[in-house]
Amino acid sequence: MMSGKSWRWGRLVWLMLCAMLAVPVAWAHLMPSGQGAIRLVGDSAYVTVAVPVAALAGFDDNHDGLINAAEINAHRDMLSMQLNAMFELRSNGPHGPLGRVLFEDMLLSHPGPGTEQGQGEAEFALLRRYQWDGPVTAPYISVRMFHADATAGKRLALQVIRGDETELAVLTRERHAHQYFAGPWAVFQDFTRLGAEHILLGPDHLLFLLTVLVVGAGWRYWLAVVTSFTVAHSITLVASALGYVSAPSAVVEPLIAASIVLMALDNLWRGPASARHRPWLVFACGLLHGLGIATVLVEMGLSSGNRALSLFAFNVGVELGQVAFVSAVLALLVLVTRRLPAHWQPRLMRGGSAVAAATGAWWLVERIVA
Repeated sequence: MMSGKSWRWGRLVWLMLCAMLAVPVAWAHLMPSGQGAIRLVGDSAYVTVAVPVAALAGFDDNHDGLINAAEINAHRDMLSMQLNAMFELRSNGPHGPLGRVLFEDMLLSHPGPGTEQGQGEAEFALLRRYQWDGPVTAPYISVRMFHADATAGKRLALQVIRGDETELAVLTRERHAHQYFAGPWAVFQDFTRLGAEHILLGPDHLLFLLTVLVVGAGWRYWLAVVTSFTVAHSITLVASALGYVSAPSAVVEPLIAASIVLMALDNLWRGPASARHRPWLVFACGLLHGLGIATVLVEMGLSSGNRALSLFAFNVGVELGQVAFVSAVLALLVLVTRRLPAHWQPRLMRGGSAVAAATGAWWLVERIVA
């Protein structure tokens, strides 16, 4: 256990190391929520990671469900033991030697007005230096901090930096470990999975597709609009991820919600009569959705050693997820049109479009106000 003076010097040394090693750390925002970075230098690994308070226990002296600087200082040893059980960093693969912790500090991630008065934060930044007996090779990370109900569904986007190489992995409770720099096939698998998850867990993208398909104008129409959407969002996804175009999410996200409202109102106004011109409208909206889909890559970064491959794999995952969703929707629509009386089919389309318009309008207001 370090003395107060030693901890102050330790913080200063750590921040100087972070600056020299270009770890993405800033005093006002040490690490974005759900993210972390590891810089490998010789026989050491410098780690900065956002830790959710809900993953820890035994520190909450004032029973507010948060954590503050006084609680961190009072329970450092106990918190350190819990963090040791949550983070496992090895060299030379999953069976290689564990790193020794030479330095550790825990700092509030978002210090601001009121922090001095004891107001807590929902997470803090863990700073560590691990060391081995020789150079770090094939780093392997295992993270087990999503066990509590309050952290269910959370993710940790953890980037490892080795010289000019970087590699990103998204860790969850279900997939809590990753072998870094394991080769192109591992990168392809990870980014394909990430792309599929992003589209299948993105309700706005799925609702837009559902609103487009529910018009039920036939297979030629469905093929045309799905192709238009795919080509459009692929263009802006690639362009945004590579830095050729950019738009703030505060603008893109409300526009995506507005595209759902627009498509739903077009369903209610023109219905199947819009089939001839609908692909062009879907293409324009798809450009917006591509910018939204690219957000996850822009925020977390591509694997620098396999940049083109990781981008390609992410797009493949998006398309696979989209194909799975569209296939399920079309199968359901075909089944409904065969079993439902003809006079009920337009009512189904109008009812679904009205619900989509209301949902999109709610998201639009929510995203503008937020």
